[in-house]
Amino acid sequence: MYLTKQINGVEICYDECGTADRPALVLLTGWAHDIRLYDELLPCLSRKYWVVRVCWRGHGPKRDDIDDFGVEEQISDTIGLLDCLEVAKVYLVSHSHGGWPALGIADKLGRDRVLCLLMIDQIMTQPPPEFAVGLQAMQEKQTWKAARQGLYDNWKAASDNKAVENHFIYSFGGFGHKMWALSCRVIAAAYEKYGTPMRRMEMIENPPLIRHIFSHPLNQPEYRELHEDLSKKHSWFSFADLEGETHFPSLEIPEKVARQIDQLVQEADKESQ
Repeated sequence: MYLTKQINGVEICYDECGTADRPALVLLTGWAHDIRLYDELLPCLSRKYWVVRVCWRGHGPKRDDIDDFGVEEQISDTIGLLDCLEVAKVYLVSHSHGGWPALGIADKLGRDRVLCLLMIDQIMTQPPPEFAVGLQAMQEKQTWKAARQGLYDNWKAASDNKAVENHFIYSFGGFGHKMWALSCRVIAAAYEKYGTPMRRMEMIENPPLIRHIFSHPLNQPEYRELHEDLSKKHSWFSFADLEGETHFPSLEIPEKVARQIDQLVQEADKESQ
């Protein structure tokens, strides 16, 4: 059942499950889809954690028009919800460009409250040319649907995974041009401001343990080498190539994602003792 709270004057939708007596495991999505992204993962997590899945403003079941918003509002809304739920400490998980607010939350709350951050399949370089073109095309009413289909094709990568296919139809399909266009403006602005998510990590004064797990881009050794270089430079950073097919490992290979969460949480708990 979806729950709601009024945070910063807007309705924020969330749900929660599990009763483990430990910090909350907070799951954040990317743009223009919703918390069903983690449906396949919940059976792997709910017996071990208190799981809180958070929708961004305008991303819950109620899709009334709202004013434009961006990363700062996402950060403020999420922190406001955590405070409202009396969540003192969190293990944070983000997907795709939900990583921008996740890094901002870690920066604002500090490692005393954000014990670790698991980032799932975010572009860690500057946007590739074809993605940058898609961000622009998505903002035009004449081209946004074709541009969105281009993203779908890339994200799916010829996989026939039914959970991923259903997410395209029932979750992504529930958002129109306005939200997709807004998402592309905000994502482009984040890259313009910070350069890359890796550079944003390094701007945090005392970062928590951060792990990036991913499958995309497929078959690019230099992308893996980029992660190796950062892990050698900073002890707080680690990564795992999940060797999946799609941009949605939480739906496609949830057991692998759950293992990565468990490993990072164990490391964070050990470090905090």
